[in-house]
Amino acid sequence: MTLFASETPPRVWGVGRLVVDGAVTPWPVGQFDIDDEAEAAVAHMASLGVGAGDVVLVVATLSDAIHAVPLEKASGLVGALYSSADATVTDAFRTAYLIEQLRPRAVVGVNGAVVSGLRERGREPGEVFAAVPAVATADDAAWRLLVDGGLAPRRWAKVGPTSALECEGRSGLHLDGDRWDVDVADGRVVVTNRATRLTSCVRLRTGFAGSIADDPCPCGRPGPRLMPETPAQRQWVV
Repeated sequence: MTLFASETPPRVWGVGRLVVDGAVTPWPVGQFDIDDEAEAAVAHMASLGVGAGDVVLVVATLSDAIHAVPLEKASGLVGALYSSADATVTDAFRTAYLIEQLRPRAVVGVNGAVVSGLRERGREPGEVFAAVPAVATADDAAWRLLVDGGLAPRRWAKVGPTSALECEGRSGLHLDGDRWDVDVADGRVVVTNRATRLTSCVRLRTGFAGSIADDPCPCGRPGPRLMPETPAQRQWVV
């Protein structure tokens, strides 16, 4: 459908997929939500060392759009370019190809499916990502395999409708405390939106197992940090 100048843009930008209390939950977001999350993600870009002229590769699926698109838009806000690949076994070859061709400063969203896909094609993940200065994984399987491959990946987690990223000091995953209030209930992080959002949430159960650190981070970045419980219990992305 073509929008004419006199028509009002749609209120809903897209519908994400969250797992709330173990159930898949559709999560509508508006354009303002995406734009505001992109502004918050500028701090993530800075933490990854991304600046003008750099390239960011975002690895995600369509259901991750409400979390992945803000990262793509944030790269533009700092003067960088972005490319994308699907976080699937079958598209893993494209992740490797884009790394070789574009030489990105950062790759965000690598998951176990991508790692499995690389290995099915005879590629060792440690070798594929060795040339990337900053790699952020989206689940524990990818994180562990990259660590075993001699790398030092960071962690990127979907936390309800927003996301958190581990800093260069690996001392917790940073989340924008001006836009989101975070707390812990029954060992799981819950979030409440402080900034206006199309779909409001109050103490939304995110599935992230861990605690909250409010003390100053060694990296100097303000705001709360999410501290996973143990390697065996890290369930950042569901």
